[in-house]
Amino acid sequence: MQCDGYPFASMKEGANAPGNRFSARLIQGTDNETGGRRLNEMFTLNRTIDGDLFYVKITP
Repeated sequence: MQCDGYPFASMKEGANAPGNRFSARLIQGTDNETGGRRLNEMFTLNRTIDGDLFYVKITP
């Protein structure tokens, strides 16, 4: 099990930001790692750089 958070730690609004405005819970480590790889892939494929705005849609 690994701790996963939202907003993503790699974003300015993530768990490293002041104010403790994030959600975290334990999930399977393989799911967490897969999510991290997919997020990095999205940043790379869309050439997302520091300061770019983007929308995250959470679906069940």
